[in-house]
Amino acid sequence: MNGSTARRVTIRDVAERAGVSISTVSHAFSGSRPISQATRDRIFRAAAELGYDPNPSARSLRTGRSGIIGLILRPRFALSGTPDRAETFNRLVGSVATEMLRRKVGLIHVPDLHDPSVSSVPMDGCIVAHPYGADEVLAELLRRGVPVVTIEEDPERPEFTWTVRLDYTTVVTALLDHLLDQGAGSIALLTGTEDNAWNRRSRETYLAWCERHGRAARTELLSEGLSVDDAAATIRPLLASPDRPDAVVVDTSDFAAIAAEIAAAEGIRVPEDLMIASLTDTEHSRSAVPPITAMDLNHERLAENAVELMLSRLAGAETPTEAQVLAPALRVRASTQRSAGTGATGG
Repeated sequence: MNGSTARRVTIRDVAERAGVSISTVSHAFSGSRPISQATRDRIFRAAAELGYDPNPSARSLRTGRSGIIGLILRPRFALSGTPDRAETFNRLVGSVATEMLRRKVGLIHVPDLHDPSVSSVPMDGCIVAHPYGADEVLAELLRRGVPVVTIEEDPERPEFTWTVRLDYTTVVTALLDHLLDQGAGSIALLTGTEDNAWNRRSRETYLAWCERHGRAARTELLSEGLSVDDAAATIRPLLASPDRPDAVVVDTSDFAAIAAEIAAAEGIRVPEDLMIASLTDTEHSRSAVPPITAMDLNHERLAENAVELMLSRLAGAETPTEAQVLAPALRVRASTQRSAGTGATGG
């Protein structure tokens, strides 16, 4: 075939010729995972026979690609407040950057897709992290024909399967079961206001759990963008109430730590009088007194799987039949342990 009609050789072609998966080919070239020498030799031989070049820069000269992937972090309040409040998203962004470096691919952070200066950014694809329900940015990228992978699903777009999501239902249920086992007669849930899977699935799971167990649901909104003083003003009346719950599950770990501080100031013993848990895990939950039980969102594995999914998509992989699912990790700590023998769990 001549240069004008030859079809571009993809990583899928190499995988088929070598009789391995696309991810195995990717690992062979990046060195990111151990692969047997026999398999590696077979992959390299197939690549040589097909004329496949794994170097992103070299490929970009032939294909018109930039070798750059975009990253859009959707939560509006991800970076609100002081820098230490952003630990959860620092982990995610840092992990995505590290995975891109390991695979010798460029990464660009896209702060505002509608900014005219961003519309011309040469990105081959884009990772959208924690999209909202019916997310307008995701919709715009799809309209433009940009290959997209999401970290967490758009709750209103279940048909979109280029996604790595977290199984909140299993872990939130395990947390509520743990609180029940520890003697919680009433459990209150304080969730965030952003309409994403983290808030939606946690709230849905809690309400379904209360219905199954015949418990009255007690929910309040605690905006992720509140200042420390405003968060304290929302939490304090709940803890000072005559019908104070036996346990509170708070959306973010910094606000859970505030709940622990208010309890200490009011003479409320944790966990004897009040158990506290958080739906994120950061230094706030780990260093609180007592340390706070928390749900770790597993951002390192989310990043790794999302980057691999994106590179597979750009290499021509078929649309997945369903989203990839990872498990958050439940870190059980002293704030919810009224009896001995309960340890940390998680995946």
